[in-house]
Amino acid sequence: MNLLKKGIFALLITGLAVSCEDEFVKESPTSLEGTGLTEITFPSHAITLKVEDGDGTMVTVRPQGLGATSYEVDFGDPNSTTDVITITEDAGTASYDYPNDVEEVTYTVTVTAISNKGLASVTQTKNVTITHKVTDISSVPLSPTILDQNAYVIFSDGIETGGVFAPYSNKFSSSNFDDGDAEYNEVEVGDIKNKVIQYSRLHGTVAASISFDPAIVIADVFGTGASADSIHLDLHSLHDIGVDKVKITLGGKTFEQTLTNGVWTGVDIDFASEGITQIDDIKLELGTGGTASNEATLNVDNIYLYRAPLSVPEFTFDEVASDYDVTFTDASELATSHSWDFGDGNSSTDASPTHSYNNDGLEKTYMVTLTTTNSLNKPTSVTKEVIVGGPAGPINPEILWGDFNGGSSDVYPPWKIANTPGSSNPFSGSSDGSCTEYDGTETGSKTRGAKWSSGNSADDADGTADPGDTRYAYQAVTLSPNTDYIFEYEYAIKTGGAETNSVVAAILNGHFSDSDVALASNALVEHVGTEAKGKFADNSCSGGTTVKLQFRSNSVGEVSIFIYAFTDVDAFVDNVKVYPAQ
Repeated sequence: MNLLKKGIFALLITGLAVSCEDEFVKESPTSLEGTGLTEITFPSHAITLKVEDGDGTMVTVRPQGLGATSYEVDFGDPNSTTDVITITEDAGTASYDYPNDVEEVTYTVTVTAISNKGLASVTQTKNVTITHKVTDISSVPLSPTILDQNAYVIFSDGIETGGVFAPYSNKFSSSNFDDGDAEYNEVEVGDIKNKVIQYSRLHGTVAASISFDPAIVIADVFGTGASADSIHLDLHSLHDIGVDKVKITLGGKTFEQTLTNGVWTGVDIDFASEGITQIDDIKLELGTGGTASNEATLNVDNIYLYRAPLSVPEFTFDEVASDYDVTFTDASELATSHSWDFGDGNSSTDASPTHSYNNDGLEKTYMVTLTTTNSLNKPTSVTKEVIVGGPAGPINPEILWGDFNGGSSDVYPPWKIANTPGSSNPFSGSSDGSCTEYDGTETGSKTRGAKWSSGNSADDADGTADPGDTRYAYQAVTLSPNTDYIFEYEYAIKTGGAETNSVVAAILNGHFSDSDVALASNALVEHVGTEAKGKFADNSCSGGTTVKLQFRSNSVGEVSIFIYAFTDVDAFVDNVKVYPAQ
């Protein structure tokens, strides 16, 4: 039977795996010319279809037959008015790029052969399945620098060090990343295979969704009562194949984020300021007024819950400055603010304040609290016990010039009693002081000290001090009442004098303005030093003698230091101290 009379029309579709380098089939019928045709005729091999490479959605049709002068190709996209293409010459082509808003879809392609010679049109159809290929991503966001213990990960490879990822210890295991209508894909990027989520087809109301079962309770993310502060996401899109604006919905709140073309954008949402207490899911979709182009792909990485490191409050305090004045020194870490509660109703916001407690002569204990905040203003506190006015506290006031470290022209009013006879100084300045500094440091050579020469001696015939002849070193001090203290000093007597030479030092029971009355009073403790080993610096600085006497202060804490000498040779005193007994 003559095949030309049968009107056979066939559409050959070569398959979707054909690459863009493949040529169209160009085989032709035996003859395209003839006379007496009564029907349009298509040999089956004369109509070809090719799928272009790239994203896999471009289809090209080339029909060729006998008796047809044009062709209409309907690519079968019901959502488009431009998918019908007319070919006005034989062996021409028609191409159509299917939309990428669906991952895989089957279309019905219809080719109609038309004749201008009066022959009836001939139509054939074929189902074509188009599978869209998402564009590969070539960039990744910067690796997080957050400490491991401060992150709870939903999706992240971890911290990159030397080309290797250190994964986070805390990670949610109940996350469903493919819970929405968007196409979900996870890819590995770069040499170290950084994992990145790709959500595609975010057209219209299509949303990606990450769901959690059980839900994330913000207050207990890092354990019972250990809350998270915020959530972080890294987002990226190429505008011509993606989206330019993203809507993020979580914890009942919605946030809009505009994306810069081809640039990773970090998004941080603060839970406290937004009032978010629980997260059931995270939805990602096209932002309000945004544009979804082509495959509408959004790339996502580094989704984690974050807590700012808490500050670590710490402080020390000066226990020997005075009985009631205490200096506090801040030793905190990561502190952005300081708040002190001194335990007596007073406070301070200085980092290292000095506080004066009420000097009522009594020993008291105060609980001092330092509260510091971190970068998110979260407070942390530490409390310590501070004792003032007792053995744990220093004397008040300090002994002035207890090391007599001054020149011979210096005047030391705190050491002078009102009616000291003779010179206004109670003793002569001397460069032959102790080889030990006031703080106990060995100098290896003499320092300034106090000197009694034979002319300053108490030389009554009966061997007692005479206020009309001797000089007295006197200083009034106030201590904590009824408290044990140590009276310490160093003395030295030059050799070669009489055996009765001595240095007398005492703690008197009270404050005095008259040397006669002071001398006649009963001392709380007294020492008569008779060691004559030479000046302090003699014999490799072994000439001095250290005296330590324990005494108990009176009921009001008012006592006096009283020092004088019986000597026909030079005598010396240095490093006078009073401090609490331990």
